[in-house]
Amino acid sequence: MEGREARFGRLDPGLLADPLDFLSAEHARQRALLGHLERLARKPSGAAQVAMARALAAWLACELPMHLRDEEESLYPRLGSSAGPVIRTLTEENRAAAALRAELRAELSLIATGQRPSDRFTPAALDFVAGYRRHLAVEDVEVMPAARRSLSSIACKVITREMAARRG
Repeated sequence: MEGREARFGRLDPGLLADPLDFLSAEHARQRALLGHLERLARKPSGAAQVAMARALAAWLACELPMHLRDEEESLYPRLGSSAGPVIRTLTEENRAAAALRAELRAELSLIATGQRPSDRFTPAALDFVAGYRRHLAVEDVEVMPAARRSLSSIACKVITREMAARRG
């Protein structure tokens, strides 16, 4: 794998026509990325890990924050009050995990340049993976079904426009 770049394909922009389908597909993609992060946490050195670390650092720095903005700025505010407690919990989890994501990006940057990460990398990465998997499960079981029941086609079109604008 030396000389190659690890790349994680982005979702087809056409999926944005239905923002809930896009977010669900992104959740599936994120589960795959979490699997890569978990494997890297268990074996953080080697030629293949350099490219993987670079790609995961980019995901944590750019794509995941955009996804979180999609949810927190476009989806969550449009859900009814019945989803309020779940939304508050998810938003608080995102805020609490921000420092951990920054720590992981720094550790991944070390690996991406061929250096050894600190002893904190493996437990931090495994904590993040476990926490974010739980987060995704709550979104998939509670938030997405509530969104599908309650959002009008007009609301979905507005969400689509907002998400597309974030992506330029």
